[in-house]
Amino acid sequence: MNIYAISSLMALITNLALGIFVYLKNKANWINKLCSLFFLSISLWIVGCFTESLTQSRDIALFVDKILYTGLAIMPALSTHFIHSVIGLNRPRIIRTLYAISFVFLVLNFSPFRSFFIMDVVRKYTFRFIAIPAFGWHVFFVYLLAVAFYWIFIIYQNFKIATGQKRLQLKYFFIAYLLGSFTCMMYLLLVLNVQTPPVDNFTGMLFAVMIAYAIVRHHLMDIEVIIKKTLVFAGLLASVFAILVLPTLLIQEYIFRSASIGGKLLGIALSGAIIIFSLRRIEDFLINITDKHLFQKKYDYRELLRTFTSEVLTVVNLDKLVNLTVDKLTDVVKTSASAVLLLNEEKQQFDVVASRNIKDPKVTLLRPDGIVTFLEQTHGYLLKKELIERRVYIPPAIQEIIDKLNAELIIPMVLHTEVKGILSLGKKKSDEDYTQDDLDILLPLARTLAIAISNAKLFEELGIAQAEAAQKEKMALIGTLSAGINHEICNPLGIARGQCEAFLLNVKDGLYNDRSPEELLNKAKDIMAKVIKETDRATAITKKLSSFAKPAKGEAELVNIDKEVDDVLGLVGYELKLEKIEFEKQVPKGLPNILVDRKQFQEVLFNLIRNAGQAIGEKGRIAVMAKEYRGRVFIDIKDTGSGIPEDKLKELFNPFFTTKEPGKGTGLGLFIVRQVVEKNGGRIYLKETKVGEGTTFTVEFPAAISDSLRKAHA
Repeated sequence: MNIYAISSLMALITNLALGIFVYLKNKANWINKLCSLFFLSISLWIVGCFTESLTQSRDIALFVDKILYTGLAIMPALSTHFIHSVIGLNRPRIIRTLYAISFVFLVLNFSPFRSFFIMDVVRKYTFRFIAIPAFGWHVFFVYLLAVAFYWIFIIYQNFKIATGQKRLQLKYFFIAYLLGSFTCMMYLLLVLNVQTPPVDNFTGMLFAVMIAYAIVRHHLMDIEVIIKKTLVFAGLLASVFAILVLPTLLIQEYIFRSASIGGKLLGIALSGAIIIFSLRRIEDFLINITDKHLFQKKYDYRELLRTFTSEVLTVVNLDKLVNLTVDKLTDVVKTSASAVLLLNEEKQQFDVVASRNIKDPKVTLLRPDGIVTFLEQTHGYLLKKELIERRVYIPPAIQEIIDKLNAELIIPMVLHTEVKGILSLGKKKSDEDYTQDDLDILLPLARTLAIAISNAKLFEELGIAQAEAAQKEKMALIGTLSAGINHEICNPLGIARGQCEAFLLNVKDGLYNDRSPEELLNKAKDIMAKVIKETDRATAITKKLSSFAKPAKGEAELVNIDKEVDDVLGLVGYELKLEKIEFEKQVPKGLPNILVDRKQFQEVLFNLIRNAGQAIGEKGRIAVMAKEYRGRVFIDIKDTGSGIPEDKLKELFNPFFTTKEPGKGTGLGLFIVRQVVEKNGGRIYLKETKVGEGTTFTVEFPAAISDSLRKAHA
């Protein structure tokens, strides 16, 4: 296969593939349909050129020459119709005239009078057959020249008056049609016995890619990127074509080489079957691989906005927010690298808090650095390509930071007038540059992210403040329990002290003089056993108090509800007794454990039981009841207190709301209780309340499955 045949094959594959690609991008669009038909006419022309460069048979060359001139005959009308549609010209007479002329040449091409158009085909220039032109061909040649000049003229005229993106599109249309006209003239000169270098197929490929990209995207890449993608895509398609053709050659050469005509037909049928059954899978593979690696789709601005408004900007956890930002930008915009840097106010530097595919995640930008100074003073962006094009000197230190971030675009995240963070984006995987359209969406997005990050920081700080407030309130509550704790501890210690003092006084007064040493030893042992019992009782109380006072670790473990209710009652029980409040516990045996943080669960019970006692005031009853239903454990804390007025119900779980007298409550109790319950995977709600009769709160948690039950299910 000579070089001309190889380049023809590549041009054929490129034009066919791009024609299908343009059509599939928008089947309903008339411009896409015209563009695809235009590519089809070019493909018919190239099929003839390709076959004429391979065959040694004059008869085959004569037949494919008709296919070649079918493509050439309909191409001027289709191309002109296509250009009119793109520009928006309404000249139906010109279009109808060109289609009529094309029809005349088609009839002449296939009629018995073809000798008035093409006399014959001959082998020329060693690499292909070429038509011998007749009078009609020379008319056709003049017709093509006139139409080509018309193409270039109308594109240039409209380019001069166009603005914005349309002007850019027509600029590349003008270049593309210069290339296309050059390609067509190179072939026609061959027919006129003017030998030209075989570069027309390559210029034709470049023409096709530029036109296809202009129609599909309306944004054109650099010529370098177009050439690169054209060659890669054409090479891939040529490889696939070779994979399909190879079985046919092997079957014909080794299996049916010496077979009869019927056997060879069978071989052809078998080869065709292999191609038919393989084609669909190869087509799917080709579409997937080109979409993924070669022709990555330009991201949809609406998808980017929808993703951020619904999935990212609503997140209040700072760590999750920044990581989600990096992931979504990388996936939607299809960048090679992404990073979010946030201001560390203590160190006055920007640190990487989330990143993907950057060289050094530990890179920092100090506030006096050039990049930070530029961003803070201008609130603008840094685009690496613009700096290079303007030949702006980039200091080595700044270049090193850009390299470590793999950054192509650096955008500040500005809140009011302060830069809260920096967004770094690498090159697009599609090799496209960042355009003004990209900046128009990414710059406002960065400002919105600054707001979201600021909110997340506030929530984080509020969470810390709430935890500190909860701990302070808990310590204040422990202070109010001092009387009860003092009673619970002093009673056993007083008993122990009394036993010891009585024994020593009796010994001093000689009451044990008549006792034997063995009897005295037994008496001392009995007293010591009582002392140990009472000190253990006091120790248990202090341990409960100490454990309750410590901050929770946030680690979930299996918790027995019955035991935890008893432990909490040990702390608050004396206070309830002083207020003459009865306590009732209804926790059935065999109730499933729950998987929660033990201390946090104790805090929940403590707050709810103590709130119930304060709602009663004096004389009443508190009941703690628990049950399991459909895999969940329900704990009711019921009191016979004053109840909650209906106009206060909506504010019940709001922070700083309280029904207690001024100075007796911060209002953080129920708010923090709900935070703690939900953090542990549970739910709390007001089950019922009635003014003057009492209130019931319900806390609900998933029941923990025991190891034995889990194994049984497995």
